[in-house]
Amino acid sequence: MPLVLACAPGLASADELSSPRVKDAPEPAWPAARVDRSEAIVPLLVTVKADGTVGKVEAQASGDPELESAAIQAALRWTFEPATRGGRPIAAKIKVAVRFVGEEPRALSAPLATNVPAGVYVGPPRKNASTNAPISEPKKPALPATSRPDERGEPRGEVVVLGPSRPPPPSAAGDHRVRVGQLVDVPRRSAEQLLTLAPGFLLQNHGGEGHPSAIFLRGFSAAEGQDLEMSVGGVPLNEPSNAHGHGYADTHFVIPELVEELRVVEGPFDPRQGDFAVAGSVEYTLGAGRGIVAQAGLGSFGAKRLLLLWGPGGAPRGTFVGFSVTDSDGFGRNRASTAARAMAQYEHRLGAGRRLVALVSAYTTRFDGAGVVRQDDFEARSLDCPKDHDSQFFCTYDPNQGGATARLDASLRFEHKGPREEHTHQVFATIRKTRLRENFTGFVTDVRPSGEPQRGDGVEQMYDTTTFGARGSFTRTVDVWGHRQSLELGYFARHDRGDTLQRRLRRVGGVPYRVDFESGIAITNIAGYAAGKLRPASWLTLRGGIRLDTFGFAVEDRNKPEKDRSGPREPSDTIEAFGLTLGPRASVEINLAQGLAWMTSYGAGSRSSDAQALSDGESAPFARVDAFETGVVFERSEGRTLDVSARALAYFTRVDRDLVFDAARGRNVLVGTSNRFGASISGRLTSRAGIDTQGSLTYAEAYLPEAGAPWYALTSGKRLPYIPRWVARLDTSLRKDLRISGVRLRATGALGTTYVAPRPLPLEQFGHEIFTVDVAARLRYRFVEVGIEATNVLDRRNRAAEFNYASNFSLPDAPASRLAHPHFAAASPRQILGTIRFHLEAAKGEEEAGR
Repeated sequence: MPLVLACAPGLASADELSSPRVKDAPEPAWPAARVDRSEAIVPLLVTVKADGTVGKVEAQASGDPELESAAIQAALRWTFEPATRGGRPIAAKIKVAVRFVGEEPRALSAPLATNVPAGVYVGPPRKNASTNAPISEPKKPALPATSRPDERGEPRGEVVVLGPSRPPPPSAAGDHRVRVGQLVDVPRRSAEQLLTLAPGFLLQNHGGEGHPSAIFLRGFSAAEGQDLEMSVGGVPLNEPSNAHGHGYADTHFVIPELVEELRVVEGPFDPRQGDFAVAGSVEYTLGAGRGIVAQAGLGSFGAKRLLLLWGPGGAPRGTFVGFSVTDSDGFGRNRASTAARAMAQYEHRLGAGRRLVALVSAYTTRFDGAGVVRQDDFEARSLDCPKDHDSQFFCTYDPNQGGATARLDASLRFEHKGPREEHTHQVFATIRKTRLRENFTGFVTDVRPSGEPQRGDGVEQMYDTTTFGARGSFTRTVDVWGHRQSLELGYFARHDRGDTLQRRLRRVGGVPYRVDFESGIAITNIAGYAAGKLRPASWLTLRGGIRLDTFGFAVEDRNKPEKDRSGPREPSDTIEAFGLTLGPRASVEINLAQGLAWMTSYGAGSRSSDAQALSDGESAPFARVDAFETGVVFERSEGRTLDVSARALAYFTRVDRDLVFDAARGRNVLVGTSNRFGASISGRLTSRAGIDTQGSLTYAEAYLPEAGAPWYALTSGKRLPYIPRWVARLDTSLRKDLRISGVRLRATGALGTTYVAPRPLPLEQFGHEIFTVDVAARLRYRFVEVGIEATNVLDRRNRAAEFNYASNFSLPDAPASRLAHPHFAAASPRQILGTIRFHLEAAKGEEEAGR
């Protein structure tokens, strides 16, 4: 009983679909009490899940509730070979019909009743009730595996793919679609830590639990997002001209259990990538299972967490509500934190491949920071803490460090997916306020008249802005040379308006004493792009496009003097500037064998200017990025048993205006041109037997070339500091169903390990290696699950960050040394968290409408 579905034949590439095919379809039964058993047809809308079973079944208004119920009960017992995209099983919604004929009801083999020719019955021969002889039937038409086109060349019937919108094709070998899957079991306590599921990421946090981590990728010290374009559900996160750093991005508002997938593009190879996509870009996709999950956790250092997730039964995975509260005393002095998060998303299916997705999130946090300590003070046990090793290691100089953040996000997205055309439109808005306080140098930067003491180098940075904008795209596909070709046109518009401030704080009491800068900003980014895919042969695919970004800057500088050489003046000034940049991107994919491809890519990316550095009427400069990459990608799915993926690649990147952290200023500063090169290997194996394991090894080098050196002199000049050269990561999760004395249990075990080789520091110094092991175990009986997880289970004294610069943390009147010295921020010791979780799953028949 093959189902005839609207899906073009021969689809094999990663961005195309194959349709569900029926495996077993038990026949429907007439209602027992029904007297009238004349022929009838009941059209159904059936959700075929990724495992081939039937999820939700909806009757399409046959007008006979009795027969509708009988048809639904039959369809719920059917099984299918699931639909696939690029060889991976996915959920799909298909239209079928059940025909009740005489005393012998049968399932119809066409997707819609209107597609069945009049007088044609598809099923075994019918017999005369009195003679038992076969009834002569009209000749059946041939029913192919895919529906024939109508007079206009369009296929009949309909297949609606559920879940997120169809993803764009891969842009490069370093284009990773990271399904969280079972690896959610490996301990990760924030959404940003999920980045380590992609090869090469290193996160280091020296500012406190509510402070975003510094991100290292492909030889870039991307700070808190300055070189990594980040978004959640299409909502951009990077904050232009943030006082803490241009491009600052905070993902702490995201509840990690609601992240289903990350798309990580390492390098600027996709025309959809915009501002800050220097090292690459990250897009978070959200979703949740059906039912209610309630969890409470208690752990080391007073850690507490409450979590509540709800996915309404029968609704898509894109519909959910999540709420989370965390609180901790911290693992050392001045490390307490507390935070609350709420996220709600509603996905409404409008039929015919259309849907509307609304997302709202709210977040607030307050946290303390310990900052850095000098290596010599730690070794001499001279810090103002108990003199034992651990107390000194986790000590702090300045208690006036930490911060607070509040934000509200809203987004509305419309998607339409047709057989040949797709378009998406989204509007978004964000309101946020951030305050950060840090002290890196002690008593160095405050220049006072002779005889007056230093007041201290504490830095307070504030950012209070509102963002609103829109983005969208239109895609058209055609079949040429026997393959599907596509063209996508997209737009992006964003306006940021608010205030940014940096001022210095006294060491005593944290009182502000001087303003470094204070500005009102209004920044408008308008962009457009074209992206295409050309497949002239089955073994060759060409992808590429171009993107144009324009920026308008209006800055009110409120920190001008009240008097100049000409006399009194207003202590403010207005600066306006405009800039534009054009970025071509292209890649070539050669299919070497089934599931094995070789990809080579080039991309030109950019980073916009910090508004603080512009002059009135200036043509705003951009950091220009030229990136090259080549690598092989292998992906193989063995039906319902095993998925295997692996890739190996090498890359080179050149940036003409790079940034490096300056401790005295507390932010990154320009250093000129830089070169980066490296390689990575990674792989993942997912078995339906309950095993999910992934590993990666990456190598990176970064140099500041000498003046006049050619681009191919990769190691010319000085090595850039802080860049991790070798990063290795392994994650494994095992889930197993057990029966003990007739009681069914679900056991889960998980392991995550990270190794980072010693990193280069300024002045030819090197830091310490990093090695962590994290483990977790859970046991579930019916709806109750208990668990325990431990991070840094070996209790190593790792360093979250290491620096090498001059400082003076002794006394205000002590002579400040001009010699650089190692500093470090302590990473977390071993932490243990125990949890109890309650699963109130959706009622039978109310599973999610699609994964």
